[in-house]
Amino acid sequence: MKFETRQRITPTINLAALIDVVFILVIFIVLGANFHRIQTLDVSIPEAESANEAEIESLVITIPVTGAIEVAGEKVELSELRRELQSKASRYKTVLLVADRSVPVQRVVTILSDAQAVGFTSVSIATQAPQGATP
Repeated sequence: MKFETRQRITPTINLAALIDVVFILVIFIVLGANFHRIQTLDVSIPEAESANEAEIESLVITIPVTGAIEVAGEKVELSELRRELQSKASRYKTVLLVADRSVPVQRVVTILSDAQAVGFTSVSIATQAPQGATP
């Protein structure tokens, strides 16, 4: 008796569709990845009629409404500010305060007194021109 045998078909995988799917996944991963997260403080500076250019070698202190302040790009708690200013006093001549317009005056005065205690004699506050004013 002769039995009929099936011929085995070798399976094939369509690589074109697989490559398309992998390529789309790679695009989503690349677009969704945070390669370099820049952390900045959202500060809305006050307006002033008269303005001068800031000195380039000024030590920039960014003061948000709440939270840690930023000294030359480094987050510092208010309690550690004087120590941080002492370490930077030899490199900078002046201080530039970039404060949010709704920061309490006491917070700014505390930072000014710390800068004065360390030895900074020139402190500027960053402002912007009023809306509609010509520079």
